[in-house]
Amino acid sequence: MITLKQLNKWYPSGEEPLHVLKDINLTIAQGDYLSIMGPSGSGKSTLLNMLGLLDVIDEGEYWLEDQPTHQMTEEQRARLRSQHLGFIFQNFQLINRLSAAENVALPLVLAEVPKDQRDAMVKDVLSKVGLLERAHHRPGQLSGGQLQRVAIARAIVTQPKVILADEPTGNLDQTSGHDIIHLLESLNQQGLTLLVVTHDMEMGKRALRKVRMVDGVLSEQ
Repeated sequence: MITLKQLNKWYPSGEEPLHVLKDINLTIAQGDYLSIMGPSGSGKSTLLNMLGLLDVIDEGEYWLEDQPTHQMTEEQRARLRSQHLGFIFQNFQLINRLSAAENVALPLVLAEVPKDQRDAMVKDVLSKVGLLERAHHRPGQLSGGQLQRVAIARAIVTQPKVILADEPTGNLDQTSGHDIIHLLESLNQQGLTLLVVTHDMEMGKRALRKVRMVDGVLSEQ
């Protein structure tokens, strides 16, 4: 499903560019559950951005569903991203003036899904994450765990094949964090591919595959 071949990434930094990702090779199959761990500044989030087609690689190849993303235009990459990838962030990235349902509906609005169909899809995913009764609450009226559930619902409403989660429990208390872990794992058990960047050793160890990054070098444990 996902194949990275000799992937490299540099960022401008003084006289010498900073080599952030170094000859990354990785294959991810449909339904995998993969954690990416490592110290701050090791390249974890950069790798996640590459996998999410949010940034472009400088060298190497990235194949998603047998399609060469490294040869695509930004428009083609955006289309592929909307079709196959869902994102979950540590800080939720919800719009405060919108209700939970309206936040979840945003990807469908952008995809020009008709309203009746959109409303049904939003209701379905809010029910899956246990927040249907909070559909009309705004973010300021929700707890941290509930905010992350809204973010997860938004990530899965387009029925992606891959969920990319960047520190999904980082802003949550222990109980809420455990609830979110179990929710993500239940989605994985339903066939979604799950990739998690985390500093949480407990969460990282739960993954079926564990990858460690140090100074831009990836190794699988």
